Amino acid sequence: MTALKRIEREPLWDLAHTQLQDALLAGRFEPGTVLTLRSLAESFGTSITPVRDAVTRLVAQGVLQQGARNSAIVPHLSRRELEHLTVVRCALEGRAAREAASHRDEASLRRLRDRLTTMQSLIAARKLESYLEHHRKFHFGIYAMSGIPLLVETIENMWLRCGPVLSFVIPEYVVLLKGTDHHTAALKAIMAGDADGAEREIVADITEAAHYLSGLADATGQLRRPPG
Repeated sequence: MTALKRIEREPLWDLAHTQLQDALLAGRFEPGTVLTLRSLAESFGTSITPVRDAVTRLVAQGVLQQGARNSAIVPHLSRRELEHLTVVRCALEGRAAREAASHRDEASLRRLRDRLTTMQSLIAARKLESYLEHHRKFHFGIYAMSGIPLLVETIENMWLRCGPVLSFVIPEYVVLLKGTDHHTAALKAIMAGDADGAEREIVADITEAAHYLSGLADATGQLRRPPG
């Protein structure tokens, strides 16, 4: 008889952590949302233990706030915090784009072109449910080309901190207010090996979105979803 193998804790912890990260990066949890360990465990189909481990790590990273017993809170983001995140993101993501232009490869460029085409099609059709997911994968496709895993990991941590408010750009900013297509310009620069241009376009993309989000702050300085 084949012996049954004990289910290891680590894969379950990884799964819970990855799914929580993906949900936060996609803006699926509004700022202020209370996440209970029990409800997350039920959603993941696991026990509470791996979920607790995943949440504890995200709290330690500053991505989530510790809530009442067995819960965590998706933090609100203030205008000032957004400004600080924008400074760091521009420095890190601009450098990653610069490195990508120097380490580009055809397979990665092809995936980026396909991703950009999908993003443009979603905007044209006003079907934006999956836009942020493709947007994130486009950006991280660029950053992965930098060939510096530690840089990509640090960028991801910054995105986790602002992910819940990045969803506020849907739909008004993406469809009506966004000006220059910095995504297309950044990709063209990377394809041409133009490191300065790649960095410039990625930084412009970040700062323009941050300027829009900053304008959503209420009287207390906290960012709020625009009425829709």
